[in-house]
Amino acid sequence: MVNINTTMLWQLVNFFVLLFLLRKFLYSPIKEMLDKRAAQINGDLDDAEARREEAEEIKAEYEQKLKNARSEAQEIVDNAETRANKKAKDIINKAEERAENLKAKKLEEIEQAKKEAAAELRDSIADYTVLAANKLIQEQLDEDKHQQMVMDFIDQLDKEKLGELQ
Repeated sequence: MVNINTTMLWQLVNFFVLLFLLRKFLYSPIKEMLDKRAAQINGDLDDAEARREEAEEIKAEYEQKLKNARSEAQEIVDNAETRANKKAKDIINKAEERAENLKAKKLEEIEQAKKEAAAELRDSIADYTVLAANKLIQEQLDEDKHQQMVMDFIDQLDKEKLGELQ
């Protein structure tokens, strides 16, 4: 059987006092410190999760801005291309219009020069005809000589005036 003596009683009392002291001064502060550490770790995890979500939001915002910037850049390029094409067409149209005007002006000048040349030729022919008629009247030539004189006159006209027009 168990023999209970005072030493054992004091040992039990000491054990319970020690248990009480350990619980009060050691277990409670350690538990409190572990609870604080767990709370801090949970807080850090929550903070990390919040920062991750914030980073994802910033990333999504950045991607949206990048997408918008690309679409704006494409729009600017398209607008510039459209304006350049329009400007090129305007320049080509103006150049074609100037060329047509210049061509028409030169054709008018050529037509005027032809009319002046024809008028000058008519005047010259009239003068030569009068001179030829004078010579014919003065010389009273026979038919062969008359024919030869007209042919010489026409050859002379061909060489002087008609040769210039051709």
